Amino acid sequence: MNNELLDMSRMTILAKAYVKNGQYVPPLAASGIISHRLFRFAPEDGESSAYAAASCEEWVKELSHRGATDFKLIVPDELDSFDKLDRANGIPCCIICFYGNRATVWNKLWVYEPESQKWFVQLIESTIEKTHDKPVFNDVTENMVTLLERIRTLSRKLRLSEFSFRFSAALKVLQNDLTEPSVPSPLTSRLFHAASEAYVFGGRGSWTDTAKSAAEGAGLSDEYTFLTRELYRGIALSIMYAVNEW
Repeated sequence: MNNELLDMSRMTILAKAYVKNGQYVPPLAASGIISHRLFRFAPEDGESSAYAAASCEEWVKELSHRGATDFKLIVPDELDSFDKLDRANGIPCCIICFYGNRATVWNKLWVYEPESQKWFVQLIESTIEKTHDKPVFNDVTENMVTLLERIRTLSRKLRLSEFSFRFSAALKVLQNDLTEPSVPSPLTSRLFHAASEAYVFGGRGSWTDTAKSAAEGAGLSDEYTFLTRELYRGIALSIMYAVNEW
């Protein structure tokens, strides 16, 4: 899965868990690619400057201190183009933070540091007008099974065995009869696991590169375009259900 999307999922879960039970559980490192973080809060009434937290633990404790009650990861389920998905800050996902009668949004900014060959990650809070209730996300397991079967069939038509294997692996996760872990975690849920397996977007050699060219050559561009957009939408909805509804 895209590292930025995975990291935002982890940050959402971390914040939700802390405001639920008051216990801080350090997040798993994102493959060692992050050098350091900074969390920039929006100034509250009476503050002359914005507060900045330099660690995940400091961030969640400050959120709790300010009265945060819940968090929702928001991932756009439609994109005008997939061209930016292989670039830094290409997925415009965000975290909505709810404070009772108001809400704020946390947006990400990843900056590459050539010296360390790692990323400096910032989360930046902005105020928004809360005009509706918290979004609710539904279980999309059945839809994902159908979609994965269809796009696997297309990958086989295009003789792209690597992608057929990925879609089969995602299907196996969703069709597994084994029970969920005794202590379920959003990151180990079937939908999140399947979404991770099925995430085939990116740059050169990805589904949106190799399969697109193969589909054009086989006269299957319309089927490719439709199923690719549906796959991205299904992955986004799967992640949002797994991360938000627990």
